[in-house]
Amino acid sequence: MLEFLIALVLKVVVLLVVVPAVTSGNVAVRQGGFFRGLLILLSIGLLNLALWPLLSILTLGTILIVQMATFGLVGLVVNALAFRIAGGMSDAFYVKNFGSALGAALTMSVANIVIQMLL
Repeated sequence: MLEFLIALVLKVVVLLVVVPAVTSGNVAVRQGGFFRGLLILLSIGLLNLALWPLLSILTLGTILIVQMATFGLVGLVVNALAFRIAGGMSDAFYVKNFGSALGAALTMSVANIVIQMLL
């Protein structure tokens, strides 16, 4: 349980500090602090959770085959889509364009790998 909480705190810090630095401020939490970042991170996770079954139904299951064939790049695009939607839903979370969302998704993916390796 403690590892989960540490990982969650680190992911929020990555969203609040590292993502804006990597994307030159094109993806950023505008208002609030840690708890606002936590809510935005949870909303991105829920959107990601909702997008996969939706895409699977719309593509008749071929999205999973494409995901495996592209070595996970489709997952990165789906994460970027979740960032973009979350940015459109909240005034406190700014996402300039899809390219910035893709950079943020890549940054979060690499950060997640590093966090899992450290814990």
